[in-house]
Amino acid sequence: MKKIINVIFSIIFSVLIIITIVKFTVGFKQLYYFDIDYLNIPMLSGLSKEEIKENYDYTIDYNLSKENKEFELPTLKSSKQGKIHFEEVRDIFQNMNKIFNISLVLSIIGVIINILNKNIEILKTTSKTLILLPMILMLPVVINFEGSFVLFHKIMFNNDYWIFDPNLDPVINILPEKFFFHAGIMILILVIVASLANYLIYKLLKREQ
Repeated sequence: MKKIINVIFSIIFSVLIIITIVKFTVGFKQLYYFDIDYLNIPMLSGLSKEEIKENYDYTIDYNLSKENKEFELPTLKSSKQGKIHFEEVRDIFQNMNKIFNISLVLSIIGVIINILNKNIEILKTTSKTLILLPMILMLPVVINFEGSFVLFHKIMFNNDYWIFDPNLDPVINILPEKFFFHAGIMILILVIVASLANYLIYKLLKREQ
């Protein structure tokens, strides 16, 4: 029974950590700012660096916002389908926030229960879960990023509005696929760091017992 409880709470705790990392990565605009030069986005889009930043910042702020408003880029036009797509992306983040809140409450309950039972094995189990979950999910991405990118969108969206026409939605020109690959790598690295941190804390507490 103890092992089952460990697995359940470790999965919940892992979900909390992964969502936190995803939200952090999405909000970490410096990664994109680096890619502006690294991927030569001004040449790809025909826009200045300042204009690219302005429209990217708006896109991120819109997706992370709880405010229900129409998607309207500062300097770029958007089609009706393009606006709907970004509204759907924002909805995904709002649902992610709900999962985050639920997993946070359950994780706090789990921490209290495990402290009372002096059970530190959950840290070791969480460390393993944090490694296994992303590895399983990221393996197809590493093998075939483009195919995984398409499959992800087909799973997450029930339409093809994510397939942008650059003439109608020029925002796609400032969002190259390689940037999303870099974001995925950042998420994977942070998850591995979180896994190692859990394991190190477990080893330290184990020595004190």
